[in-house]
Amino acid sequence: MTIIFSLKSELFTESVMAVRKGQKKKKRGILYVPGDSPVHSLDPRTKLLMLFIFSIISFLTTNVIVTSLILACIVALALNSGLFNKWLYSLRLLLPLILFVFVMDLFFSHESAGAEFFSAQIWFIHAYATEGSLYFSFSMVIRLLIIAGFSFLFIMTTKYSDFVKSLQGMKVPHIISFSLGYALSSTATLSRDANNVIDAQKSRGLEFDRGSPMKKIDKLLSLFIPMTVIMLNRSGQVSDAMQCRGYGTAEKPSLYNAPKLGKDDFTAIIFLSFMVMLAFILIHFVLI
Repeated sequence: MTIIFSLKSELFTESVMAVRKGQKKKKRGILYVPGDSPVHSLDPRTKLLMLFIFSIISFLTTNVIVTSLILACIVALALNSGLFNKWLYSLRLLLPLILFVFVMDLFFSHESAGAEFFSAQIWFIHAYATEGSLYFSFSMVIRLLIIAGFSFLFIMTTKYSDFVKSLQGMKVPHIISFSLGYALSSTATLSRDANNVIDAQKSRGLEFDRGSPMKKIDKLLSLFIPMTVIMLNRSGQVSDAMQCRGYGTAEKPSLYNAPKLGKDDFTAIIFLSFMVMLAFILIHFVLI
């Protein structure tokens, strides 16, 4: 009896540990993480302004020094938010795109400055890599990290309700603010649904990590079809819920607990102004 009881307790412990591991594995994707850091406390309008300014500067220049400074600021914000490890882990989603952008810009960017490292004629396409194309490919990768990195940080530190309220506070039309806010909220929901479908298909013996790329295409159908059905069902549920709540009946819907700019927001705006001035000076006077 003692042996049976010990075996049962061990099996129970293993099952509990397996459930906990499964729950930890399901916490994937880019989701809002509650916190009380200065980045969390920033008004969503301030973070949107930061995203806009950083993106504009990165598009106006291909200088690696300027874009690296912006990326360093984003890394500092991620460290200040207390979510650096999660933010860095979320960037793994960009690895295939980063590799694709780097290779395409390296061999097909038409930047011929500097010494030539590689040259080949592939059918009717001439591929070559030079110092200029290497520099340009690095700048494009950093630009991608700036836009996507701060977007991920924005999602991880901004509540869906606060984002909608901030858009309404900016006098954005209600239908637009609701659509953008719902799109932000849907990223987390779709991520959870995709993880649930993948776990369900794996429990049925389907392995997504093995096989050739052509075989993986067939396996992805087992993911796309359930996700399509889930999205169609959810869209019907959302439309029914909106109708039951009388959405669109009020001409000027009220806004409860409207967001207000605080000291951290004014500090961030001053910092943004300094970054714009520094980037302008570096681009036009120093890094010519």
